Amino acid sequence: MISLRKTLSEAHEALLVQSVSHALIGGFALAAYGQHRATADIDFLADGTKRQAIRSSLESRGFVVVNETSEVIQFEGLGYLDVLLANRPLSQEMLKHAMENQELGIYVVRPEDIIGLKIQAYKNDRSRELQYKADIQKLMKLPDIDLGLVKTYADLFDEWTAIQILMRPS
Repeated sequence: MISLRKTLSEAHEALLVQSVSHALIGGFALAAYGQHRATADIDFLADGTKRQAIRSSLESRGFVVVNETSEVIQFEGLGYLDVLLANRPLSQEMLKHAMENQELGIYVVRPEDIIGLKIQAYKNDRSRELQYKADIQKLMKLPDIDLGLVKTYADLFDEWTAIQILMRPS
């Protein structure tokens, strides 16, 4: 059985060696904010200008590319790993504002950035909408959420009304 912590550690170390800026996103990142749910993979946001370094460093550790597009590289081998490439100014800003999580020893994007990425993900794949909206709802309950930043992300996908519904008390 593959350990998510081992996948995280190996991938993180491989990217550090190549000085690739990266931060945890996705289901495992939720745990960094006290919001737990089952997940089968590790998801990173990484500097898209270092695509080749990302690929070669992870392959040298035993990860195998199973899918690659201009936006993401998906690996298997030492575990399931998705690397979302920060190719645009907005995703590069997410990396710049990522915060170090002492417990995990890795940078994690802000909760608002996770929300933005989840909005984008369910807009691109409606089969994930219910799970990702549940994740968003949990994150919206965290103290000090920057609603202005969340609205900026939601407006990119015309989803502000949907996000406001998720913010209502249950």
